Amino acid sequence: MPASGLQPDRALLTLQRLLEIPGADLASALVHASNALSDALAADKVDAFLYQESRDSLVAVGVSTQPLSSLEKSLGLDVLPISNGGRAVEVFKTGKVFRTGDAQSDEEELRGIREGLKIQSALAVPLYIGSKLRGVALIVSLRPDFFTEADEAFVKAAAAWVGVVAHRAELMEEIGGNALEQGRRAVAEELVTVLAHDVRNYLAPISSRLYFLRQRAEQRGDTESRDQADMGIRSVSGLTKLVANLLDVERIDRGLFDLDVEPIDLAEIAREAAAMLSRADQQVLVNASKSAVVAADRARLRQCLDNLISNAIGHSPRSAPVNVFVEELTNGDTRCARLQVIDEGPGVPQEILPHIFERFVSGRTKTGGVGLGLYLANRIAKAHGGRIDVQSSPGKGSRFTLSLPSYLPQASASP
Repeated sequence: MPASGLQPDRALLTLQRLLEIPGADLASALVHASNALSDALAADKVDAFLYQESRDSLVAVGVSTQPLSSLEKSLGLDVLPISNGGRAVEVFKTGKVFRTGDAQSDEEELRGIREGLKIQSALAVPLYIGSKLRGVALIVSLRPDFFTEADEAFVKAAAAWVGVVAHRAELMEEIGGNALEQGRRAVAEELVTVLAHDVRNYLAPISSRLYFLRQRAEQRGDTESRDQADMGIRSVSGLTKLVANLLDVERIDRGLFDLDVEPIDLAEIAREAAAMLSRADQQVLVNASKSAVVAADRARLRQCLDNLISNAIGHSPRSAPVNVFVEELTNGDTRCARLQVIDEGPGVPQEILPHIFERFVSGRTKTGGVGLGLYLANRIAKAHGGRIDVQSSPGKGSRFTLSLPSYLPQASASP
């Protein structure tokens, strides 16, 4: 006996069941939704197929808990490759509803569905989640001519409700995942800060001991020991800088990042940083036609430039220079100083680019850093009322642009 048109009370009951689905994960929500539709239509099975790009297939993420569903899975029909075709794939491609009461005679339907599941009637509707076509809701029966026009109208409406339920589940999964990630990150950051405080206490005596050993080796003419001491001193210096960066992050978070502001020539401090960071096989070239004076904390601004230039050096090929351009721009009554650091490295991967200035994000393809340099540079720029922008394309290098307000001396007071 075919299912008759659903009465309003049946539709309201189904909607109520869908809305009462707990905010669980997406798969559980779709299983609940599939069971609700199966009960409403007296169907033998309901599938909520979602498209998975990695497999180029429709995958039954939510399946009603019925015997036919178990058979479907055992036959491997819970995954429908797009290339295999079939009515569910057709509905996903076209976005149009499909209904039949004689699936056994349908040559366009998959053989496994006809002969393996022995489906007689099928009703498939597109499934939209968050206004995007994401899959197909497939309702089937082992009885011929089972679904009516009224059932089709109901399922079209119910599919929209299922889409809302699925969207809510996805949003809750995302929120839960973000909260978990934030919690893990907070614990990790606290642990790193504690370790930084502890490590700092050991660095000064180690450094002093290494300098003493270097001096003794030099007095004895022991060049090998002197070189070994130099290597140790450089390693300790690198660790000292890392610890300082970690502690600066803590100061920023606590609002203790004080600035001692004075007029600073951005071009001059760029040349200082370039002279310090240039190497025999990799030069840092500064191009500045004139001075560009800003109001800044000299030490912090130098820290910002050091981090930007070091980042460029670390991701540039050997012998390829890093170019630094400094200029002052005027836009009406507004003046600003701009410094650009340009490298010829592999560029920043597009998936990392939006997060490049976040803590512990390693900017590019090489490893070894902990992802604090660009974070600190950006925070220092913001503390000075400026900003850092980045432009990068894979294989074409990167351009980091520091923009700071120009220094404007106050007019002398009238006598």
